[in-house]
Amino acid sequence: MAKTRAIDPRDYVEPGTGLHQTIGYILFFLTTGIGAIVFAASTFGIGLIVMAVGFIFYLLRRRVALAQLRGSALRIGPKQFPEIYEYVADLSEALDMDPPDVYLVESNQQNAFAVRIGAKQNVVLFDDIVHGSRLTKNPDVLRFIIAHELAHHALGHTGLIRSQISMLYRPLARLDELSCDAVGAALVGFDAGRDALSLLLVGPQLFAEVSRPSLERQAIQVEEDRLTKKAERQLFYPLMLRRIARMIPDEDDRDFDSKPKKASSSRPADRDDGDDYEDDRP
Repeated sequence: MAKTRAIDPRDYVEPGTGLHQTIGYILFFLTTGIGAIVFAASTFGIGLIVMAVGFIFYLLRRRVALAQLRGSALRIGPKQFPEIYEYVADLSEALDMDPPDVYLVESNQQNAFAVRIGAKQNVVLFDDIVHGSRLTKNPDVLRFIIAHELAHHALGHTGLIRSQISMLYRPLARLDELSCDAVGAALVGFDAGRDALSLLLVGPQLFAEVSRPSLERQAIQVEEDRLTKKAERQLFYPLMLRRIARMIPDEDDRDFDSKPKKASSSRPADRDDGDDYEDDRP
């Protein structure tokens, strides 16, 4: 396996992230600060003791959570799924970060996630996403998924306060996902990103039957639809077809020196309004 070219993940942060991150921090500290003051005042100071005890309990709970993860999941290592271990080591080096611990858990979901427990960074892969990635016969699909999760750590999304903000503030959560997709594409390639997201869209059983040209046309239509962002407002993740659209670069972008472009006005529009999609069926 060739060594992955090193990048600075900060170069691929989605525009608008800084603004929404600032808004998120302001809202977080205003609500928690005011809440703490009101609670302490209404309980004549007893609330401060309760909050201190709660914080100590939280610190103890972190250690228990880490023990639970280690005791209920298979840890990836040099002799335990060595190809995954090599992917993680290579991509971590490309992001200039220490490799996190990676665990494999059984679940009937196509999913993976990054989590920081105390000072320890972890990535959890569900068995179905690993199995599904292998069925595509493209090793870069799993590498993209791993790169996306590593990007959450590299960009600081899994910090204690930062992770709480993104769990509560949807605009920031969506921007974080787009940033990590862009990092994954820069490391592994747009095609791998498109296939990985397509796998999440339809699952491994139907992946081979997906018409890529039709999927790409549909994705661009979704990206260009003026109602798409409105439809996302209540979601923590961008619409999957919009994420796929960002994995369809113009030919001159395929050197991966820049992040995937949004659907641009240079592409022929497939429709004139947000009401009807082109039907690609025979």
